[in-house]
Formats: sequence, C-alpha cells, structure tokens
Amino acid sequence: MEPIDRLNRAIQYIEENLCDGVDYSEISKITLSPISTFQRFFCMTTGMALSEYIRRRELSCAVKDLYNTTEKIIDIAIKYGYNSADAFSVAFKRTYNITPSYARKNYLSLETFHRLYFSLSINYFEGDIIMKKIANILPLLDGNKGHNYGLPDCIKFILEHLESDNKLDYLDVAAITGDSVAQVYNHNPSTSCEYCVSGYLAGPKYIDYVFDTLGYNHEYVTSDKFNADNKGYIKKIVEMIDRDIPVLVKTNLNDIPEWTSDVGTYCLIVGYEHGGQIIKLFFDKTETVDCILTGENKMDLIFIGEKLREVALKDLYLKAIQKMEYWLTLPEQNGLFFGAAAFCEWANDIEVGRFSNDKLPLWENYGVYVCNLATSPGIPFFILKRISEMDSVF
Repeated sequence: MEPIDRLNRAIQYIEENLCDGVDYSEISKITLSPISTFQRFFCMTTGMALSEYIRRRELSCAVKDLYNTTEKIIDIAIKYGYNSADAFSVAFKRTYNITPSYARKNYLSLETFHRLYFSLSINYFEGDIIMKKIANILPLLDGNKGHNYGLPDCIKFILEHLESDNKLDYLDVAAITGDSVAQVYNHNPSTSCEYCVSGYLAGPKYIDYVFDTLGYNHEYVTSDKFNADNKGYIKKIVEMIDRDIPVLVKTNLNDIPEWTSDVGTYCLIVGYEHGGQIIKLFFDKTETVDCILTGENKMDLIFIGEKLREVALKDLYLKAIQKMEYWLTLPEQNGLFFGAAAFCEWANDIEVGRFSNDKLPLWENYGVYVCNLATSPGIPFFILKRISEMDSVF
C-alpha cells in the first residue's frame, strides 16, 4: 500500500502549505514520480487538475478565515497566494458567485471543498469510453512539400473534416492568410521559429478576416473567456471531437511543458481523455501531446462551424491579389518588419555583423528567415497562373 500512502502524504503536504505556497518539486519527491506524471494521474482519478484542487482548497480555507477571524480581506488574499484583493475577489466570485466582502457581511453558507483522501477501490466498467481521437491524422508542416506555415495546414485539415469534397489546398489557404505573400523578419533576438504573418498577427480580428473570406462560421474564444467557463468549453471540445472535427488552438506552445518543438502559434485539438479534462494537441507529426485543462489555460480556442456561403476559387484568388498590398506594406511592429521592409532590415543586420554573434541562435534568427524568403516570394505566382487558366474571371 506504499503508493497509496505516498499519495496521501502528497495531499498532506499540500494541506500544510496552502498558505506558504505548494512546491511541485516537493510533490514529485514525495510521490517518486515526475510532476507531469502525477498531474496526469491526479486529473484522471479526481476529475480535476492539481492546480484547480489547490485553488479550491485555498478558497475553502479562506472562507473559514473570513467567517472566523477579523483579518482584513487583503491580508487573507495575500495569505493564500493572491497578489491583490481584486485577484482574490475574482477567484472567489468565480467559485461562489459572490464577493468575499458580501460573503463576510451576510455570513452566507458556502459549500466546503473538503481535502482528498486516497484509498484502494476496484470497479468494473462495461463499454466505458475513456478516450476519443480523430481518425486518419496526417502529418502537418511537411517541409518537403513547402508547407512551412502552421495556420494554413491546420485550416486545411479542419476543412477536410468538415467537407470531404473541399477543394482548397494548402497554397490557396496560405494566400488568404498572407503567409505566402509577405516575408516577416524579426529584428529582436528570438528563440522561436514562427516567422510568418499568421503567427505575428494572431488574434480575433485576424481570424475573423480569414474565416469570413473562406465563408465559414466560427467562434473565437479567448483564454480569459475559456477559463471563465472551463467546463462549458470542455464540453464543446468533446462535442466537436465526437463529430470528428478538430478544434483550432492559438497559443504559445512554450507554455505547454510537454511540447518539445521550438515553433508554433497554432495547433489542433484532435482528441480527449477523461471527459475532456485531458486534450490531445497535434501540430507537426502523427504523435499528439497530452495537455491537462485547468481554469488557468493559456490558449484561445477557435471552433469552426458550418459553411455560410459557397466561395468560388476565382473569388478567393482575386481576394488574395487585392490583399497583397496590405500584407506587403504592414507597418513595423515592435521590431517586426514585413514585405520589402523585412528585406532591408535583414540586409542591414547582416552588414552590422549581427549574425556573427556566437551567442545568437542562428537558426531562429537567420536560417528560418532564409526559408521564409524561399517560400514567400512576395507575389504568389501560382495564383496568377491559376487565374490565367480560368475563363471569364474579370
């Protein structure tokens, strides 16, 4: 029974450090397992993330302090790890639907979130589905095909699952996103390899333009909105995956500890476990990365819905041509340069010897841009060629 004892010792450690701060490395030592493994086990056995359990226990103890002491609310907030009374109030209201001051003033009866205790129990389940994954997952970002941009490949993957007869290919979508049109150069030292329009302009307004142009309904859910209704959006993720439709994710993949790639603004949710508490993220290979969903997610969700209208290929190509000047003349943004300005800044950096700095990661700051030059020619000639092959375009 030693494994069970270690689990309960970990819980006891959490209880004793709710005020001082829980050190995940100490939990790892107690349980003799990597913290990521313990977090996954904890989520699968309790139905919640470890961070959520700690937060709920802290708030439950804070309620007792509100009612049984005369401590100021700001002091109680700091005691349980919140930087301000406002942050404490937001977390408190998210859990109890009232503010701490209102709860104290009216001495309302709030549900206690009790500590856990592990014990051995064996149950038999028949026909219980604990994992769902979209079938026929093909690799994204195939450099041998010139597919160097994440968003166009992700969108193409989604549209193929929405419509088996979808005729848009990677280059079509990359022209609409601007990725195959404008070069992007980052003058700032970088450790990331995301050098494209869709990576740097990522956000609701940009995504609205892309899917409105493609003619598809969509819902953009920011991370704040996701966290405010974690359970509701987990349910929606499960519903989409059950229909074999991936969910587009905009995030900084460096925020996901299990992710090993040095590149990525976009990825896909292609599966789930444990009712959606654990999602399966997919980016460039056939393998997926498991990510535990908590109330502190650092990802935006984009749910792609039904087609609102048919969009002819010639209309998409014309739209791409009309948008070229916009992509190529985007103004500099905090050291990011687009189009012709990207060429000039890159050349200037070569002349002043920036890339002779042996402490600068050359691939992220030079090599990726060379690839960008090769795959973003400034004008996607394939579109002009396809338009020339169509009858009565103008």
